[in-house]
Amino acid sequence: MAAVELDNDSNFREKLVETNSDTANVGDAVNDRVTSIIINEGTWRFFTDSQFRGVSADLGSGRYPNIGLGTISNDSITSFRRIG
Repeated sequence: MAAVELDNDSNFREKLVETNSDTANVGDAVNDRVTSIIINEGTWRFFTDSQFRGVSADLGSGRYPNIGLGTISNDSITSFRRIG
């Protein structure tokens, strides 16, 4: 099971990425398309820009069916890394 899973639609309907690794740039196929997230382990920091820059928000273990992470809006994640 991957530590983090990113999905295109709300309620985890279209999986985009499953990984255990930091991702400095999600790539064109995923960029600005993430709507829901599953964190299976750890705490992860999500960024609006590549190379872990821009506005960020931290999420711990859990299921997030429709993100609006407060500081990061829906469809704006470009990079992410594990912080805990």
